[in-house]
Amino acid sequence: MSHLIRTALLGAAVLGTLAGAAATTPSPLTLTAANLVVTQETRDGKKVEVLTDASKTQVVPGSVLSLTQTFKNVSKGALSSIVLNMKVDPATTFQRATCTVGGITTQYSTDGKTFAAAPLMKTVTVTENGKSVQKKVEVKPSEYTAVRWNIARLTAGQEGTCAIRVTVK
Repeated sequence: MSHLIRTALLGAAVLGTLAGAAATTPSPLTLTAANLVVTQETRDGKKVEVLTDASKTQVVPGSVLSLTQTFKNVSKGALSSIVLNMKVDPATTFQRATCTVGGITTQYSTDGKTFAAAPLMKTVTVTENGKSVQKKVEVKPSEYTAVRWNIARLTAGQEGTCAIRVTVK
């Protein structure tokens, strides 16, 4: 695996935060990250998706990766206002985001600082009839640089997985 691709995978490591958790207190939320290579196979005449640990296969430009965060509430009570963040590594191009739990809000960013629900909009300057005019246009998902999942509530023992799909440049 090339150094650039390896760096992309390491840079794609996820960061989860739990609002208000003190650094010395054991976290009531466990997080497990996985980087998986997505391939297609034909089984019994049907195309199926196969996920392989990225450390056990070759990752090359054009490879599709599923970067996942699996989380579980290991406390005895409900947790609220959980925020999971995932950066889109610059060596990859964002495709889509998914999450297996309900009651979430997914937001996207083009700068890693400001987040909003899709579709994101940006202002561009174009020339019309010889004059510069500003127009609002939709941001392409390939321009997203980060994803944030806001989970309103997780009951005791509840778990889920949030993930992004990216293509290696």
